[in-house]
Amino acid sequence: MNKIISIDGGGTKTLGVLYNTSGDELKRTTKGSSNFAVSVDDAYQSLKGVIDELISEDVKSIQIGLSGFSMIPNLDNLIKSLEDLYHTHVYIYPDAYLGLYSAYDPLLPLIYVVGGTCSIVYSLVDNEFNRYGGYGHLFGDPGSAYGFVMDVFLDCLKKLDNQKRLNKVQADLLKHLNLRTNQELIGYAHKVKKQEIAGLARFITSYTHTYVDQKIKKQAMIIAKSIEQVAKAQRIQNNFLLALRGGFLESAPNLKEEVLNYLNKKEIKYILNRDIKEAVYGGYMLSKLSKGKEF
Repeated sequence: MNKIISIDGGGTKTLGVLYNTSGDELKRTTKGSSNFAVSVDDAYQSLKGVIDELISEDVKSIQIGLSGFSMIPNLDNLIKSLEDLYHTHVYIYPDAYLGLYSAYDPLLPLIYVVGGTCSIVYSLVDNEFNRYGGYGHLFGDPGSAYGFVMDVFLDCLKKLDNQKRLNKVQADLLKHLNLRTNQELIGYAHKVKKQEIAGLARFITSYTHTYVDQKIKKQAMIIAKSIEQVAKAQRIQNNFLLALRGGFLESAPNLKEEVLNYLNKKEIKYILNRDIKEAVYGGYMLSKLSKGKEF
C-alpha cells in the first residue's frame, strides 16, 4: 500500500507522520528545530532525521511545511537533494500551508485565523491562497496574545505617567514581574522576547475582572473585523468554512465566543470548523490534492 510522509517543521520541533492513502496514521517521530531562518545545517539534519525514521520503499511522496521557508538558500537544490537521497517525490511549502489544508473542504471557501503568540489570517478560495496581516510584533500584532498584553502594558504606562492608581490586575501584573516604575516596565518590554510577553496573557486572563473582559472583547473585535474584511476582499457571498486556531484564541475566556457573536450580529455566513486536526495532517491532504486529483 502506498504511503505518504508529512512533516511539520517548526522553530521548536519537527514532527513527522507516516500516513496510508486513507489518512490513517501509521507512525510518528519528532526531532529538533527545522527553521531555516535560524540554522540551515540544523534544520536540514532535523528533516533528515525525521525522514530516516519514517521512510520505506512504498512512500510515494514527502510533503514538508517549513517555518523560515523564505530563508531557504536554494529551494530547488534542497528538494533535489532530498529526492536523490530518498528516491521519492518531495514537496516543500511554507508551514502555514499545512495548517490551512488540515482544515480544507473542497466544497467551501476557507478563512483560517491564527491567534496565538502572533496573529495572521489566511484564505483559500478556489485553490488560491492569500494571507492577511501577520506583520509581526514591531507593528503591535493586534489579535494576538502579544498584542493583548502590550495593550495592558500601555494602560499601565499611561497611569504611571499620570500618577494614577493601577487597578488590581495591572498592579498584580507589575508585582508579578517585580516592576515598579514606568521606566522599569519600558525596559522590560524592550529586553525580553515577544514569546515571554505573550506568555503573560495567561496570567492576566486568570483574573475575573471587568477590565480583563474589556480587553478580551477589544481583541475579539480586532479578530472578527479582520475576518469580515477578508470575506469582503475575497468576495465571499455565501457560507465559508471558518477555522479558529492558536493558543490565545482557544484559551482566553470568551474570546472565541465574542468573535462569533460579532459575526452572527453582522449576519456573516460561516460554518465553524470543529473537526480540529493537527497541522501535520495538512501534508496528507496536500498529497491527495497534488495534480488536482485524489489517489
